[in-house]
Amino acid sequence: MRNFQIITAALALLTGLGINLSTAEARQYKKVVNGREVVVHTNPLPVVLHRMVPPQHGRHVTQREIAGGSVPSGRVVSQRSK
Repeated sequence: MRNFQIITAALALLTGLGINLSTAEARQYKKVVNGREVVVHTNPLPVVLHRMVPPQHGRHVTQREIAGGSVPSGRVVSQRSK
């Protein structure tokens, strides 16, 4: 009987998290920081997922990292002289 309660509580928790994550809003936009182009996300979950893919590591950052002054390691943007 105790195992049933634990399983039911775990399923309820997972269902609640699933509903909460599916309704969460997240935006992304490109920004040049210290001469490097990065993709800034408002939600940290996509950043974690993108960092699992080696070519994207460092190019995707969170707004909190940008606000905290973290130096991104994204693609260098060439500066055109006028």
